[in-house]
Amino acid sequence: MLTALAIWLGWQIVTALVVQRAPPESAVRIAPGSAQALSRAAEAELVAERPDQAADLAILSLRAAPFDVRALRVLGLVRARTDEGAADELLTLAGNWSLRDDPSHAWLMNRRLRVGDYVGAYGHADTLARRRVELRPTLFRFFTTAAALDPRAMPALIDRFGVMPNWRADYFEHLRTQADGPRVQAALAVALNDRPGRMTDLELEAIYSDWATIGRLPGLRALRTRLARPALTPLHDGEFDDPPGPAPFRWVTGTAAGLSASLTEDGSRDGQKALLVETDGFGVDDATVQLLMLDPGPHVFSAAWRTEAGGDDPRMTWTLTCLESGQTLFSWAPDDAQAWRRRREPFVTPSVGCTMQRLKLTTSRGERRSTIVVWFDHFQIDPGTVNSQEN
Repeated sequence: MLTALAIWLGWQIVTALVVQRAPPESAVRIAPGSAQALSRAAEAELVAERPDQAADLAILSLRAAPFDVRALRVLGLVRARTDEGAADELLTLAGNWSLRDDPSHAWLMNRRLRVGDYVGAYGHADTLARRRVELRPTLFRFFTTAAALDPRAMPALIDRFGVMPNWRADYFEHLRTQADGPRVQAALAVALNDRPGRMTDLELEAIYSDWATIGRLPGLRALRTRLARPALTPLHDGEFDDPPGPAPFRWVTGTAAGLSASLTEDGSRDGQKALLVETDGFGVDDATVQLLMLDPGPHVFSAAWRTEAGGDDPRMTWTLTCLESGQTLFSWAPDDAQAWRRRREPFVTPSVGCTMQRLKLTTSRGERRSTIVVWFDHFQIDPGTVNSQEN
C-alpha cells in the first residue's frame, strides 16, 4: 500500500510542478547559446513528452553551466525512466543546490519512500511543505498514512514535527479529521514530551477536548497519565492560583449574559486568589468546569466559600458527575456565609461507567433578577471516607 501511495503521490507532485514551470518553446530561439534558455527549452520538451530532445538540450545547457539546477532536474527526470540510480545522483545535486527546486524534491521524496528511507523522504517532504501550502493536504496524507502503517516512519515524523516547522499547526489540524489521527497524535505527544518541540498546552487541549467529545476516554486517560500534563492530582489548582495546564483538566471559566466567573485576588486576604462568581440570578449557565480522573472508591470533596451579595439565595450548584453515564456523585448548593466556611462532601466513584468525571458549577434561575456574588477557594479531593459533614 505504501509503495502504491509513494508512486501516486510522488509522480502527481512531480508532474504538477514541472508543468507549472514549463517555459515557452521560443525561449531557446531568443538566446540559443544561453544555458538558461537551453534548460528552459529542455523543460518544455520534457513536459511535451519528448524525453530524448529534453535530454539533449539539458546536456547542452550543462556544458555551458554545469550547475544549472533546471538542466540537472530535467536530465535526472529523463534518466529516471531507465536508470533510477543515475537519476538519484542528478536530482540530489539539483535538490542540494536549490531548496526551491520543488520537482527535484518531490521525485527524491518519492524515491526515498520507495526504498524505505523515511528520514530522507520526510526531509524532502518537509522542504516542499514549508514552501508550497497548496501541496500540504497531499503531503499530510502521506505523513499520516506512512506513520500509521509502518513503524519505521514514525521516528522520522517525530524529528520533523519536533523542530517546529512552519506547517506544524496545519498538520495538527489535519490530524484532528483523520481516522488514523489519534494514533499519530498520541505517538507525537508522548515522543516529544521530554524533548524540545513538545506539544504546547493549546495543542494538548485540542487533543484532550476532541477525545473527550468523541468518547475516547480510556485512551485519553492513558495519554494524560503518560504525559502528566497537567500534574496528576485528583483536582488541578484547588487553590485557584491559575497555574498553566491544558484544558479540560484545569478550570475553564465561562461568561454569559449576566454571568462572570474569574480567578481574582481576594482583597480580604492580602491578595490571595480565589474563584469569584457574579451573576444576576436570572440565567442558567456553566460558570466553571474541570474534568477529573478519579480512581474508583470513596473520596471526600472539600471546599471553602463566602458570599458578598445574594447569600440568602445564591442560585448556584456544584455537581460531580460521571462523564460516560451522567451519574451524579454529589451535588452541593452553597448557602449564605458572610465569613469563609468549609464544606465536606463524601462520595464514591463507581468502578464501571466512570472513567472520568466532570466537576461543574452551574447557576440557576430565580423569579427575579438579583445580584449574587460568591467566592470559592481551597478545593480538594482526597481518597477515603468522612464520618461527619461540616456545614
